[in-house]
Amino acid sequence: MKRIKILMILGILLILPTPSFAVNFYDGARAQGLYFLTYSSLYDADKTNDSQGHTSKKDYGYRKLEELFRFCYYRKNLVLTGLFPVGHVKNGFYHESSAGIGDINLGAGYFLPVKQVDLLPMLFVEFPTGDYDSQRSVNYGTNQYDIKPILFIYKAMGRFSVDAAAKYFFRTENPGVGVTPGDEFYLQGLLGWQFTKKFKAGPSLSWMKSGSQKNDGVKVNGSQRESLSAGADFYFRFPAFSATFTYLREVRAKNNVIGDFFQFKTCYKF
Repeated sequence: MKRIKILMILGILLILPTPSFAVNFYDGARAQGLYFLTYSSLYDADKTNDSQGHTSKKDYGYRKLEELFRFCYYRKNLVLTGLFPVGHVKNGFYHESSAGIGDINLGAGYFLPVKQVDLLPMLFVEFPTGDYDSQRSVNYGTNQYDIKPILFIYKAMGRFSVDAAAKYFFRTENPGVGVTPGDEFYLQGLLGWQFTKKFKAGPSLSWMKSGSQKNDGVKVNGSQRESLSAGADFYFRFPAFSATFTYLREVRAKNNVIGDFFQFKTCYKF
């Protein structure tokens, strides 16, 4: 029975999304001081695709609601940050849900001494602090450590700007079920146009490809995942804070879900 349970969870892991926030305006821009950010997001998916990119399940009923609190401290070229999520995830297909504290991420980075463009390499570590139960098919937490090196890029040229990120997630084994999700590689880009002093907007793309998952150390053939998401960001600057609305949708996916991602981000400077 335990073996069957592991295989069942493995199959679910193949199609549950592990979304990485798309790059937003100014993610890799230089700053100074302490900032507090909030990310309110909804991810809703009703369809899954198989390894060939064809629909495998309809009416999947996956929904994730999350509130993420983040602190960022900039001092000269140094950046320190912490992300603290709370949320709720449910899957209508399996009639299960999970809620509570999510997996905390801590990160540090250092701006490279380049004048023409802002280059910010960072290293994040994700800790298994989220709600998790190995007997459930759906969990808000992952019950594993992830190591995430990320390179942020920001370049402004008059009213035009480019924000981009390259991310690689080293995903470790979940000891509760003996499953190691495949490592994930992301390329993300956002083009912006400054319409007014207080408003900018532009199209956004996010591409992800994963390696093979492992079950008790054995590679699972055909378990690689891939997705391409497209959407847009809308940025508003107010006297006391700034706000960004993000929308993304998978336009192509293999071994993954097809859904809509909505995010409202705020940023306050102390």
